Amino acid sequence: MEDNNRKLYPLRFVDEGADVPWGHVSYQIADLGFKDSMIDNGWFGGNSLSELMGTYLERVVGDDVFEFYGLQFPVMVKVMDVTGWQPLQMNASDDVAAERYDSFGKTALWYVQESAPDSELLLGFNRDIDPAEFYARCQDGTVKEVLNVVKPHKGEAFLIKPGTVFAAGPGLKIVEIAESSELVFNLHNWGVELPDSEELLLEEAFDLIDFKKYIPKPITGDKLAVCPEFVITKLNLKDGLHIFSEQPGSFAIYYCASGEATVQIPVENDKGSKSVESYSLKSGHSVLVPSELNDFFLIPAASETILLEVLVEKRLVKDSYTNQEVEPGSFIDAETPDPHIREWNS
Repeated sequence: MEDNNRKLYPLRFVDEGADVPWGHVSYQIADLGFKDSMIDNGWFGGNSLSELMGTYLERVVGDDVFEFYGLQFPVMVKVMDVTGWQPLQMNASDDVAAERYDSFGKTALWYVQESAPDSELLLGFNRDIDPAEFYARCQDGTVKEVLNVVKPHKGEAFLIKPGTVFAAGPGLKIVEIAESSELVFNLHNWGVELPDSEELLLEEAFDLIDFKKYIPKPITGDKLAVCPEFVITKLNLKDGLHIFSEQPGSFAIYYCASGEATVQIPVENDKGSKSVESYSLKSGHSVLVPSELNDFFLIPAASETILLEVLVEKRLVKDSYTNQEVEPGSFIDAETPDPHIREWNS
């Protein structure tokens, strides 16, 4: 890794894909240990995301994010082309994951990029269910009867919280934006043999499952998710968008769901001459804009350009003495306003 005096710039990564029994998974941006995204452009090309974090620290993610997450990049982006039934799965919460597995848990947003007419998602139970009945149905193959069957449409999104059981069926292309974790429990495999790395963990996950009735709610607006783990906004990029903040705040990830865009950075050389650096973003790809780039433009390069913007805002922790949420490593009142204001000017 180069010395830390290098200027940061919008970063693209090598698309690392792999076939799985139910389709194909492509990791766009990931810092997972076993998957460590490699930078694909500029002078950092060939270095990994974790190496970048180890050298540039808060310059990549922002002071607030670095204070909470340290060297761990906090979110990941992957794309799933589903050609067969995904195993019925469930994610653990942060607290349980930290206590039992020394890992982050996983809250995830699924954005439906493509959907065949007969495609289905399974999300939560259609009624309150007794754990013993669920276990028996997983064993005899009738578990789908007690699950919500959703007919997803292109452009819809679903927030999958820890404890909710879920699975995707064939004919879907899903963009998953989630915490940096692949701590996922496979509960039922629909009779399909899984590799050793994806063994069934029904008994291990049993006390983590939410057995109550769940009502799936597709998200169709511009604001797809606002939660402690991430903030995700759908941008219909019809005109240029100027993104500016007085102080560096969160990093930003942009995934191009359709069309094409460029990220343009105003620059000034030693002689005071001004110019613009342009970074392309094609459909199906992602770019990471580091925190220190707090003044840039998003410009559509094709009609019907849709971007998914991912930010991580300041996270608070609970002080065990006062039971109040405070900033990490401090006892500052949780209501202290965040000075990082993000302005969108089209």
